[in-house]
Amino acid sequence: MTTTEIISIACSELGTTKAALAKKMGVLPSSFYRKLARESMTLEELLKCLDLLGVTIEFNLKYPNGHERSAQANYEILLERMDLLEKELEAARKAAEFQKKSLKDLRTELNSAVGYAELGMRHGSKTEEYMERIQLVLANMESTVAYTLGETVNDEPDSEDSESIGTLAGKRVLLVDDNDLNREIMKEVLVDYGLFVEESKNGRDAVAAVKENEPGYYHFILMDIEMPVMDGFEATMKIRKLPNRIRANIPIIALTANPVPENRERAMLVGMDEFLAKPVNSVRIMRSLAKFQ
Repeated sequence: MTTTEIISIACSELGTTKAALAKKMGVLPSSFYRKLARESMTLEELLKCLDLLGVTIEFNLKYPNGHERSAQANYEILLERMDLLEKELEAARKAAEFQKKSLKDLRTELNSAVGYAELGMRHGSKTEEYMERIQLVLANMESTVAYTLGETVNDEPDSEDSESIGTLAGKRVLLVDDNDLNREIMKEVLVDYGLFVEESKNGRDAVAAVKENEPGYYHFILMDIEMPVMDGFEATMKIRKLPNRIRANIPIIALTANPVPENRERAMLVGMDEFLAKPVNSVRIMRSLAKFQ
């Protein structure tokens, strides 16, 4: 079970939110969300979260001779191992493709900033002006990052694209991603554009949802590639093989944090219609959906 799942379950059971928990910890919700999304929370931080929620985890290790190691001893051993792993990871980062990783981190930070700006400034008096500036900065930085990484960047939408995006209101999207935070942010963006959004945590649930609803119920599927239980590639193949052609031909847009050429080629081979690298800003998502309406 991931850190995000542990925190989400604890918050849900105790009737609180991750934002409220972040405030109790004395950190910004956006910083807290990013730690969850990247699974970068240390054991100490996780224990502090659970302690603030009033949840205690106690465990002892028993050996065949009856000897038992206390929970505190386990915590200390785990913390030592975490410290060692963090040092090794830091050394590896410096030794391997440091520039590429730094650029990818920059891209993540930029897109996160835009995502939170879009969600937080929708009703501000200068929202339009701010968003235009942010999108311009993002477009320039994204071009630089993609060029350095040897990727192709799509141009920003023209007026025709903007008109097409405006006609998406009322369409239904199946959002498939195993990361709760990714789904939460993307759902809010899509809903702001007037779309109806339903969610699945893995490919198997997505295939079941398509089968259970009548043909034409979903207009688009946003499909993460790397997921537990069933990944996006397998889920797409199963959908494309459904006997009902309307169900089988739903436009499927691939989403991935690992946009290597091999994944792009495989996505096209299994029948995905579009391939977007995560994190993706809202304009690029909406433009992709508009192509298939």
